[in-house]
Amino acid sequence: MFEQQYNDEMEAEVKRLEAQQRAVATGHPEWTNACAACGCELPSVDTDMCDPCKLKR
Repeated sequence: MFEQQYNDEMEAEVKRLEAQQRAVATGHPEWTNACAACGCELPSVDTDMCDPCKLKR
C-alpha cells in the first residue's frame, strides 16, 4: 500500500516538473503549465496540450 502511494506521489511530481519545464521553455516561468504545441498557458498540470492543439492532431 505504501509503495502504491509513493508511486502515485512520484508520478504527480514528475507531471508537475514536466509542466513547469514547458512553461519555462515558453518564457513564462511564473506559469504552472504551458501547451507543448502552441505555448499557451494551461490551467492544470494534468495535460500537456490545449484542446485546440489536441484537435489538430
